[in-house]
Amino acid sequence: MKKICILLIILFAYNASINAQLKINSSGNVAIETSPTPNSYTKTRIYLSTFNHDGVFWNFAAVGHNSPPAPQSSNDGRYNVGVYGLSYYSSAQTTGQMYGIFGQAGNATNGYNYGVYGRLIGSNNGAGLFGAMRGRSVANTGGNYAGYFNGNVVISDNLFVAGTISSSDQRLKKNIATLTSNTFMNLSQLNAISYLYKTRQELKAEGIIPTDTSTTTEAESNYINKTHYGFIAQDVQQILPDLVYEREDGILGIDYIGFIPLIIETIKQQNAKINDLELQIDACCKSSSENPELKIGINENNYSSENAEAPKTARLYQNTPNPFTTETQIKCFIPDDAKNAQLIIYNMQGTQLMKHPINSTGEINVKINAFEFTAGMYLYALIVDGKEIDVKRMILTD
Repeated sequence: MKKICILLIILFAYNASINAQLKINSSGNVAIETSPTPNSYTKTRIYLSTFNHDGVFWNFAAVGHNSPPAPQSSNDGRYNVGVYGLSYYSSAQTTGQMYGIFGQAGNATNGYNYGVYGRLIGSNNGAGLFGAMRGRSVANTGGNYAGYFNGNVVISDNLFVAGTISSSDQRLKKNIATLTSNTFMNLSQLNAISYLYKTRQELKAEGIIPTDTSTTTEAESNYINKTHYGFIAQDVQQILPDLVYEREDGILGIDYIGFIPLIIETIKQQNAKINDLELQIDACCKSSSENPELKIGINENNYSSENAEAPKTARLYQNTPNPFTTETQIKCFIPDDAKNAQLIIYNMQGTQLMKHPINSTGEINVKINAFEFTAGMYLYALIVDGKEIDVKRMILTD
């Protein structure tokens, strides 16, 4: 019997060396051949398992191993594949699902279950996991990475990262231009909001993402239950369209990192305005302090004809309340010998906004309505007989 088996093995090996083919039709439908192509086969299935083998700590259902010798020269380029998976129709289909490699894993030590596991070894750069979108192919990673994706990447739920770095080398850029003030003004037109994300069940019910036939209830992460802060992409698209991107399915996304340089430039511009205003205010205060007749103390600001002696020279007092939201009162004193007096209001750039003539003497109250101005800081001055008596500032808030 042993001789017969050996003979059959020799005959099989001889036949395989000539035709290099093995065909098992009917139940298994297995075909292995190089040339010529087998006449008929429908499927190939190889099932290997080392499960429960004594002394084996790594159990493999299928193993692909390819460790060729080192290239003989620098031009001896090779494409070496351990396991290759391809699932492809020659024309697009409307139903079905295709997987080049499908991996599932579960119920081993908690936290150590991987559907697909990839790790970079050796001394050269590369990636443990490489993915390319349609129209892209292999790429030199230029470094040592756990994952490298040549194309867009979409993550439907939250992503935890230790740090994010965006490529910003000047050598990668062209048409570099300084931002204009119009860009900064656009930021003020955006309205920040708080919101919650819809669940996947809600998105499916509304037809935003496709439904499937699975009856399994999808678990939602804590990310879905937290309040988030940001902008509506459609609103940003109207004001800063370059910060909005559209996926192939029509969903809009915002480049929030792109807001950072705009915010920084806005802060710089505001700081410049604040510094300019402080210089103007300091100049006004210094002008008043150098003239003893224009100094106003606490008692003068709280002057009342009932509790203090009326001043003999023209005086301007601080408006009350200050800041104000609806209206404020500006008090001044006009001596009897004054021939002409007026209260003038300016913006912080020195442009005259309002002139209020004063036709009487003594203690005068001028009411200023908030609706006549926009929120901001203003200067008001008392002019008597062509002479500036004093200048003070008032603040209108929203």
